[in-house]
Amino acid sequence: MSNWRSVLARTTANVEDRFDQLKAQLSQRLGLGEPLMIQAYYGYGTPHAVTIKGRVLENEGIREAGDHDSIWQNMLNTYRRIESDEVPGAQVQGTLYGRIATAVTDEEGYFDLHFTFAEPLTRNTPWHTVELTLLDAPRTLDKPVTAVGQILVPPKTAVFGVISDIDDTILQSQATSYLQAARLLFLKNARTRLPFAGVAAFYRALQHGISNQNNPIFYVSSSPWNVYTLLTDFFEYQKIPQGPLFLKDYGITSDQLFTSGHRKHKLEQIETILKTYPKLPFILIGDSGQKDPEIYAEIAETYPKRIKAIYIRDVTGDKRDREVEKIAVSLESLGIEMIISTDSLTAGAYAVGQNLISPEALTPIKDNQL
Repeated sequence: MSNWRSVLARTTANVEDRFDQLKAQLSQRLGLGEPLMIQAYYGYGTPHAVTIKGRVLENEGIREAGDHDSIWQNMLNTYRRIESDEVPGAQVQGTLYGRIATAVTDEEGYFDLHFTFAEPLTRNTPWHTVELTLLDAPRTLDKPVTAVGQILVPPKTAVFGVISDIDDTILQSQATSYLQAARLLFLKNARTRLPFAGVAAFYRALQHGISNQNNPIFYVSSSPWNVYTLLTDFFEYQKIPQGPLFLKDYGITSDQLFTSGHRKHKLEQIETILKTYPKLPFILIGDSGQKDPEIYAEIAETYPKRIKAIYIRDVTGDKRDREVEKIAVSLESLGIEMIISTDSLTAGAYAVGQNLISPEALTPIKDNQL
């Protein structure tokens, strides 16, 4: 970062930190602060090492989404998500199968816990439960603050992994139109936002593979961490397989004034996943709207033996379609097929042809198209 940006970032972060400190002190004195909470994000890892990320926040009382929530209620919940009151300097402890790890939250309230195992995890489940406890915080704790997190360790039966975008790939977001994307974010909720037809059945089929392979699915998006629960609630309601989310921090820190770009964020997160599972090939799924084809092509060129296929949902016009088709042609020399389709059933048919899912899986995808 250039000198002027470094100085500006540090100055801005210091001002923000001081404001947050004064706000916390005033809330403490007047008894106005909301109760604290630990928000645990899905973790991931291997039988020898796992990690889980989370955040300590004031509990803003975000209501569970309903089918008939008013526009006002949806707007209020979205505002509470975006205007989060993070808690820096809090100490969090995690306990996983008797092992203990601790971390202190950064200036945006985030923490990362890491566990290592001399003897590999052998439990017959892909998901592992970690108990989280808030040991200390900059303000008085009236009662214990705890949470439970889940960590994904792909089983030996997994044949491949899936790395997927979310907006305009799974979730109808109209991300290429900022006005429409904002409208959907503020006026809809986890139960009224719409997935693309057939996408839930397609992802369940990929997770199942040919014969109950339990293939892991990872979601990489430039959406902010503030909408994490909206996305996981949406997945649960739509019966889309859960998996670790790699979202983006839009906060100001002492060494970062402007967040990393969409491309850089996605490349870094995808590479992290590939390096965590060096023996597992992956399928990449995205859309034509926000440079997913270019990003995935770059990954494929760097890791040609790791990428089994790339699936792109066509959500753009003819000009962009021609650009994506050129990218698909350029990948043919690597032996990697980029499938471009407008619907989940077409993508599913290609997946059958690539021996990724069973032919029987097409029926629920087709039924889900209706």
